[in-house]
Order: sequence, then structure tokens, then C-alpha cells
Amino acid sequence: MTNDRFFPGPDETSGEPVDEVADPQGSGGVIGGSAVPDVGEDRPGLKKPRRGVKRHRGVKIALISVLAVVIAVAGGLTYMWFDLNGKLTQTPIGNLLDSSRPPELAPSATVMTPGDPFAGRAMNILVLGTDSREGANSSLTGDDVAGMRSDTTFIAHVSADRTRIDIVSIPRDTFITIPDCKADDGSVIPEAGWMNMGFNAAFAYGVSDGGSLAAGAACAIRAVEAMSNVHIDAYVVVDFMGFVKVVDSIGGVDVTLLCPINSPNADHLSLPAGVNHLDGKTAVELARAREGLGLGDGSDLQRIRRQHALFEAIAAKVYDMNYVTDFPKLYNLVSAAISSVTTDIGNLADVAGFAYSLKDFNTANLNSVMIPIADAGDGAHVVLVPSQDEPIWEALRNDTPLPIKSDQAPTSSPSASASPSVGATSSASGAPTATASVQPPPTIQDASDCD
Repeated sequence: MTNDRFFPGPDETSGEPVDEVADPQGSGGVIGGSAVPDVGEDRPGLKKPRRGVKRHRGVKIALISVLAVVIAVAGGLTYMWFDLNGKLTQTPIGNLLDSSRPPELAPSATVMTPGDPFAGRAMNILVLGTDSREGANSSLTGDDVAGMRSDTTFIAHVSADRTRIDIVSIPRDTFITIPDCKADDGSVIPEAGWMNMGFNAAFAYGVSDGGSLAAGAACAIRAVEAMSNVHIDAYVVVDFMGFVKVVDSIGGVDVTLLCPINSPNADHLSLPAGVNHLDGKTAVELARAREGLGLGDGSDLQRIRRQHALFEAIAAKVYDMNYVTDFPKLYNLVSAAISSVTTDIGNLADVAGFAYSLKDFNTANLNSVMIPIADAGDGAHVVLVPSQDEPIWEALRNDTPLPIKSDQAPTSSPSASASPSVGATSSASGAPTATASVQPPPTIQDASDCD
């Protein structure tokens, strides 16, 4: 027997009786009890139903169906929100920073993106890539070096109008004097005032002796502000595994090599000349490799150049994704990024609002430089060159374009258009494929690396 009711009757569920409710159409039947007679049925003593009953019922069912879809989507978004929010590690460090800091940039832009907690003002974010060997990171390094240092450090300057992002890298072997950094309990660390220490030691000393990752980030911020007089607005700390997850979440990245790379110490990294598709593990090995064929003199300068090219490749691929067809991949990217970092930018809503303000960013305006340095004379460290460094620090302080020289320009230009690709096609497997407008992969070396 067919049942054209939208909701099941008692015989279709638990068998419990259902209260009878008068039929609103006046058909003489009931809803929730006996089946309502078919609207075309002519029974003695019953008025013939009006002609609009079927249409009204159809409208009701359509509205309920739409509502069900909305509830399902809303429920999915709610789940994703709580899932991502639970993965974000937000650790404020204001209590670990000195009150006598460089002034933060005042609002200077009229572009105000809804939801962006920093709308109208530029942001200087210190990004610290750590070399911890703990946990899942141990499977990526192949060694048992103790402690945690800032293996990669750069300032990401986001302009107030959100049209420009400048990456200024600080070599980890740059000589500094360790600031009067604080441990978690508020005491000054024992190493405060030590001179001619590598920059990455600031983070390491903050973390050591019972300190925390937040204390390490605060110490690194104090070191940067001391050398530059640039106010750091926020920090982001990410480790090896975090970088791997981010690259893998977007399906890897492509880079171009001028000559082969072979580095036994970097977990036997071996790549041929030409275009190479890198998964997360291979990308992190390439970013960190120092010694071997095709890696130049093994200095931080060569490593930073490779890291800049990888950042550009990742940014170009992310901005070339289609928000509709690539939504699962983008969600995995956000999930991987959020679960892999510790930051004080704010809660998930703040992070989302800030990220949304960059939705129209053009990756052609992503500029990467290394702060000018000179050899310290010991064969291992470098020193800052104040006369050359100051124009860069001044640009960050005033939210003006970097004074990039020809030898400091990025190794390549990513895709000229940063808007989501609406012409993306899919392979037979359904995976997104690159459009014809995508530029060649960035070159990861220069000629001197191949000597």
C-alpha cells in the first residue's frame, strides 16, 4: 500500500500512537492518524477537496526539503568551525614582552574588510620555523639533536590596503646580543646580555630551562625589535611536520632546478634537473638542505633563496585554486595550517577575518628579500650591515614598498593573477588540473649553486 504522507505514520516508526489533528484542508481525514484520502477520491458525505491541495502540499514539501538542506549545510559548517577552532593553538605573549617597544603602525588605509580585526592597518608578523626533533618531527630529520631552535625566520609585512606582502628573512646565523628575555615565571633568562650569539639562539634560550614555545617566540620578537626598531604585531610558529602537512594538503608543489641536487645528509635528497613535483617531506628536505651537489656553499643565503621560491610556489598554487571545485582541498589546507601552528593573532574568527581580507591579493605583489648581511669572519656567522638594512626596516615601519635591488628580487614571478581560477579543468580522476594561464614553476637555484 502506498503512503503519500510526508511523515511516517505509527506503523512505520515505533508503533506508538500518534495524536490526531484535524485535516487543515477540510477533507475529513486526519494527519498523524489514519491516512488522508486521496484528493481525487469521491466518498459519500465528504466535500470534494479544493483543486489547490496538491499544489499546496507540493509547496510545503519543497519548503521542508529546502529547510532540511539548509540545516544540513549549516550543521556541516558548524562542525567544520568547531573542528578548526579546536585545532588552533592561540597563546598570547604580552606578559613576556617589555613595555618599551617600538610603536605599532597607526591605521592608514580606508579599505575595511568586514571581519578583519586589523582592518585599516598594516601588520608585521614574525614567522618562526622551528627545528624541533620531538614527536612526529623525528621521522623527518633522521637525527637526535636535542632542543628547539628557529631554523627559519622571516617578517611577513602585510600592507594596510592588503595589496602587498613583503617577506624579509633573517639568517639564523646572524650575530645578535641576547635581549633581557623573560621565562614563563617572569624571571629574566640566564643568557640575557650574551653577545655574538646566533639569532636562532634567542628562541632556543627562551624555550630552554623550563620555558615554553611562547617564551621562545617572545624572545625572538625582542631580538627582532632590538635590531630593527620595527614593531612586531603577532607571531606564528610552525614546525617541520606542519610544513609537510601544508604542502601535502594542496597536492604538492612544482619547482624548477637548473642542475641536479644530491644531499646525503638531507635524508638522501636526490632530485634531477628540470621541473620537479615535490610532496611535503621532499619540500621540507629541500628547504633545509645545506651540503651536497647543487646546493652552493651551504650558507643560509642559498637556503633562504630556496625557501622563498617554495613560499612563492605554495602561494601561487593556493591562490590559483577554485573556491568551489577545490573546496575540500582548501579546507584540508586550512585544517593543516591551523593544526600546525601556535600564534597570538587571535581566535579562529580573527584569523578567518584577517585571511578573508587577503582574498583578492595578487601574488605578483609578493616580494621576498633577505636582510643585507656581511661575513662575520669566523666562517660560520654573519653580521648586519646597518647602512643597507635601514632602508628595509624603514619600509616596514612606514608601510612602504621594499627598496628591492635587482640582486634581491624574487627568483621568479608566480602567476600574475591571484584570483580563484574559474577556468580550472579536471582530469579523468576528478583532480583539478592547471589552467593554461599558470606560469612556469619557480626556479629554486641560481647559477652559483651549480658550480
